[in-house]
Amino acid sequence: MTRAERGRAGEDAAAALLQEQGYRIVARNVRGPGGEIDIIARDGDTIVFIEVKARLGRTFGSAVGAVDAGKRATLRAIAGDWLQIAAPRARSRFDVVTFEAGRPTLHRDAFV
Repeated sequence: MTRAERGRAGEDAAAALLQEQGYRIVARNVRGPGGEIDIIARDGDTIVFIEVKARLGRTFGSAVGAVDAGKRATLRAIAGDWLQIAAPRARSRFDVVTFEAGRPTLHRDAFV
């Protein structure tokens, strides 16, 4: 399986997990300046921007640790642009779904 195929499979699994938790998927793989947001969903009245990270092992650190300051800044910028167009008055937050050793974890309100 290629890296892109693993990434897509992880995003599919994350989307299924989110739907089980009551989220409604709005969009996937939304591109913006310098990157993309993996999943945009609604959790009640809140727009949630979700980053999906997977790690096969700990050689390169934890999956949640991979959402570093640079990645968070990119996600904030893309989310801000998306909100201005699609939902200017909506409440929003950032969640992260991690997969470590194949086990999913949903980190709600992971950063601001």
